[in-house]
Amino acid sequence: MEKYSPQEINLTKYLFFTGKGGVGKTTVASATAISLADAGHRVMIVSTDPASNLQDVFKVSLTNQPKPIPNISGLFAANFDPVVAANEYREQVIQPYRGVLPKEAIQNMAEQLSGSCTVEIAAFNE
Repeated sequence: MEKYSPQEINLTKYLFFTGKGGVGKTTVASATAISLADAGHRVMIVSTDPASNLQDVFKVSLTNQPKPIPNISGLFAANFDPVVAANEYREQVIQPYRGVLPKEAIQNMAEQLSGSCTVEIAAFNE
């Protein structure tokens, strides 16, 4: 078995850890983030899980604003609430058209931006 070495990945700046609850996503993501930070990279680890335990792993209070992790130079963490992010994103998209387009058009835009894809886009955008 070959050792996983995230420092040698040159394909992307983003790593996503997904899967069913309880499979170790937070553990593996945290270990990867620490490894990259220890190698001199600036790393931000983010959870979009409403039941995130990222704050428990690093023993710090987290919000949607990146927070430096004590004693790990270059590592930052945040918990993004995907519902809040989606609401903010939706408003950011619609706001320029308020008072310009008819009320029905604004309602249609809001409806179109109410799906699960909007939540994912907003969380990533955040």
